[in-house]
Amino acid sequence: MKRFYMRKTALVTGATGLVGQNIIDQLINDNRYNKVIIVSRRAAPFSHPKIEQITINFDKLSELMFKDAVDECYCALGTTQKKSGKKGFFKVDFEYVKATAGLCGINNIPKFSVVSSNGANPKSTFLYMRTKGQMEEAVKSSGIKQITIVRPSLITGKRDEFRFGESAGYYLYKLFQPFMLGKFRKLRPISAEKIARCMIELNQQDWQATRIIESDEIAMY
Repeated sequence: MKRFYMRKTALVTGATGLVGQNIIDQLINDNRYNKVIIVSRRAAPFSHPKIEQITINFDKLSELMFKDAVDECYCALGTTQKKSGKKGFFKVDFEYVKATAGLCGINNIPKFSVVSSNGANPKSTFLYMRTKGQMEEAVKSSGIKQITIVRPSLITGKRDEFRFGESAGYYLYKLFQPFMLGKFRKLRPISAEKIARCMIELNQQDWQATRIIESDEIAMY
């Protein structure tokens, strides 16, 4: 017996990153979706009948209007201090994520899912955790009806670029993983595939609030 779904449209920013690529791959293979709009600063290497690409300067995201309704937005934007410097990191991980949430408000997109980080805290002394925490606060204040914030630990998966720190960290995590029990379970490495699946499946539910999903919860998907 065939299952029939309401065909939906999803919007994705940060599509070229590890989590973003997994989101795109799962969305285009999901019968619940008939269109996936990728908004990016440069052309993304995706080609599929479901995909529509929009290239725009992210400083002008507020000018982007969609002709047809968009059901969900997935934000997987992120960079590193090593790659972009402190100012570039803050611009991408805070300003552009906030702008994406604003884009949802302008276009009446009711569901917003964003990738944050385990340990996100707006008062942290560490720039990375502090920026993620500030981003979460900005997103919560955006007025979007349904917000999902996922907080993964070390993200695993095949990257286009090699990151020595993450690679070394992965093997250390792997070594101590059997001892990561109880409250330390959320520190276990998590695959980008599971993060994407978690975000998509949670958007099949309806609520009017903000939910924060820690890494150990993501692992259940």
